[in-house]
Amino acid sequence: MKRFGFHIIYLITLACLHFAGEASAEDALAFETPEWRNIESQYCTIRYRPEVDLKKINRKIDLTFFDFNPQYYKVKVEEVEQKLAEKFDRLFERVQQILDMFPRKIHINVAIYEDQQQLDDCYYQLFGPSSKQRISYYVHKYTTIYTTESAISEEVLAHEIAHAIIDHYFLILPPEKIKELLAQYVEFHLED
Repeated sequence: MKRFGFHIIYLITLACLHFAGEASAEDALAFETPEWRNIESQYCTIRYRPEVDLKKINRKIDLTFFDFNPQYYKVKVEEVEQKLAEKFDRLFERVQQILDMFPRKIHINVAIYEDQQQLDDCYYQLFGPSSKQRISYYVHKYTTIYTTESAISEEVLAHEIAHAIIDHYFLILPPEKIKELLAQYVEFHLED
């Protein structure tokens, strides 16, 4: 019986340490602080630092390759935030079509940093040191795509959105290599 009590205390201690680790990572990436701004869309909450140039991002995400009418924006939408929300949603729907995967109740975060150093610092806070530099990545645990103003493009976003859709579609997550192949497939067929 004493042995059973020891195991219970041990499991409780492990659980506390586990949840304490999660809280510190979330605190380090707190998007609700005044430094972060939000744009809401149907599928995404786009979170960005105030120094990020939204007009530049809007220009870099080119969706003219599929049934997307840029004239719509000249007539109906004036705010760059609304334009970006519409582009993210259209891109999200396009990725779902390419993968033929339509997970229910999916809403992801997209964190846009100003530069690579901020993105690298975020990665370090989440996972520790890394020898590989990433221009963008998706973390399923936080349902968040992390990227930068300079790296963002329709291809990069489509690739990371594919990771999010794949992770929300399957009950048991496929191996990383399979997810990466599917995300590359989306990138390759984005303009078909």
